[in-house]
Amino acid sequence: MTAPGKKPVLVRQVFAEDLEREFALIRSAIDKYPFVSMDTEFPGTIFKQDKNLIHQADPAINYLFMKSNVDALRIIQLGLTLADSQGNLPDFNTPYRYVWEFNFKDFDFERDYCDKESIELLKIQGIDFVKNKKKGFFGLHGGLEKVAKLLNVARVAGVSHQAGSDSLLTLQCLMELKQSKVFDRINNGRMLPALALYGLVTVLG
Repeated sequence: MTAPGKKPVLVRQVFAEDLEREFALIRSAIDKYPFVSMDTEFPGTIFKQDKNLIHQADPAINYLFMKSNVDALRIIQLGLTLADSQGNLPDFNTPYRYVWEFNFKDFDFERDYCDKESIELLKIQGIDFVKNKKKGFFGLHGGLEKVAKLLNVARVAGVSHQAGSDSLLTLQCLMELKQSKVFDRINNGRMLPALALYGLVTVLG
């Protein structure tokens, strides 16, 4: 339900054919709407903690299980919302406000690891896996380690699957991307958006 005086919100469904246009819109809006909220849809959870570990509520263990699932599974959707400091969404001078939903083609429910119950729930909620497979775009499967390898960035402290070390490696990758000016333009003339590290673009591969 739309609040009185508020424009209705439309979810912009993004597939491969729309990607460059939608990234251009995002770039045009990001300065005015710098608050960013993201959500991802993955095919469930395949590595699950037993009850004893859950009761311990150990952040390091929780991080390990979360990262193991993200690295092993293929992303289905990524949701993106931009807002200003008052929570206003971009409207691009139209009768609507907008958020984005990026649809990936990486996941194949007949082949890839997944939680079957989660897949059925996502189908009920309206995700069209057949359409995603035909019209979606490829993400960057393999997570942080693959990004670092592609960028020739070495881990300088700690080991993988540790939150502190992974956060440092993420920063190193970001700095490498920034220094190589890929946020402005890469060699083949395509724009690389500022949302590149976890599955939004294919150009790094």
